[in-house]
Amino acid sequence: MSVENRTVSATTDPPAAPELAPADDWNPITVTDYPAEYRRLRAERPVAFTSDYDGFWGVMRYQDVQKGSRDWRTYTSGQPFVEFPEFMKSIPIQANPPVHTFFRKFLSQYFTADRVAMLVPDIEEVVAHNLDPLVARGGGDMIEEFGRIVPQQVLAKFMLLGDDAWEAMADSLARADAVRHDLAKHREVNKTLWNPTVEALIEDRRANPQDPAIDVMSGALLLEPDGRPITQEELVALGVQIFSAGADTTTAAIGSIVGHLGRHPEAQRELRDNPALIPTAIEELLRLAPPLHQVGRHTTRQVSSHGREIPEGVKVGLNVYSANRDEEKFDRAEEYVADRSPNPHLTFGHGPHQCMGSPIAREELRATLTQLLARTSSFELTAEPVSNGRPLRTGWTNVPVRFS
Repeated sequence: MSVENRTVSATTDPPAAPELAPADDWNPITVTDYPAEYRRLRAERPVAFTSDYDGFWGVMRYQDVQKGSRDWRTYTSGQPFVEFPEFMKSIPIQANPPVHTFFRKFLSQYFTADRVAMLVPDIEEVVAHNLDPLVARGGGDMIEEFGRIVPQQVLAKFMLLGDDAWEAMADSLARADAVRHDLAKHREVNKTLWNPTVEALIEDRRANPQDPAIDVMSGALLLEPDGRPITQEELVALGVQIFSAGADTTTAAIGSIVGHLGRHPEAQRELRDNPALIPTAIEELLRLAPPLHQVGRHTTRQVSSHGREIPEGVKVGLNVYSANRDEEKFDRAEEYVADRSPNPHLTFGHGPHQCMGSPIAREELRATLTQLLARTSSFELTAEPVSNGRPLRTGWTNVPVRFS
């Protein structure tokens, strides 16, 4: 366990661990150690317990994570992140059927292929606008000067917000980021991080409704899916879900993609010589570096798995990072293979809670990588990327690059 994690854990007053909890099988560790540690756990402890973050059981193998993601009756939603016991009230990520089914059906109309296609020109424009100054001066920080900005501006376009709305969204993220090394403070901030932004948007849409066929918040206010209105509390939780889902996961993915290609010029050349590989290369880097390692669940009954007994009513982390590198599922599982196909990684989830916004994230990543390769002859890191310091997360605070 890292010194940083020991300090973080000491700032909290965790509830009692589950009765008869086993000795620790592992502890969350530093980012460079994750691949080797997860490989060990898949082989030795495919169901592993840690006392960190108030205690939880980690499920490490692909087949078990995939099955657990589908089985909402056994692994129920409610606490999506194992490290945040009181995360912002969000719908539908914290809901289970039939509530989850109701809201997913309502939201699906705003994430159709046609709706995403409407957004693509905006995505291309946002990427170009933010890449221009970096290319002009020969480089910069692909997180601070690009990765933190582009997803917020795209989300603002999707939500039909004003041109400067992304700045307030970025400020909210910065407030959470400022206390990321203190888990107690981070937990407190995340209870209501997006509420003021969402509440202001709801009031604006009450006074100035947009086309409910393309604006999700106007639709939530004006439409009555299946004949029932959406309550104010549900409206806030729905908005919080949308804002938080697009917050920093795409930023992390941008950093991982640029970081990998900046270290591996041969991988860059392969994509420059064959741009048709860009979509599969993106999927491969999403497989190897999922922004979120764990999908949080709670057991509704005792579960027997790999010789372990997971008690009823305890926290479980379905480990996507480990599952994505499972040697029993993926050939050359620890390697980057640009043309890997099929690539059934679990980075965007699986089952009822599969990420609805993934088509938008993919378009952002595609536009970023396509334009970056087209507008440069090469790029390289000028220093090693700086870790974002968040246990159980993949991502960087800084990714400095030089363009040629």
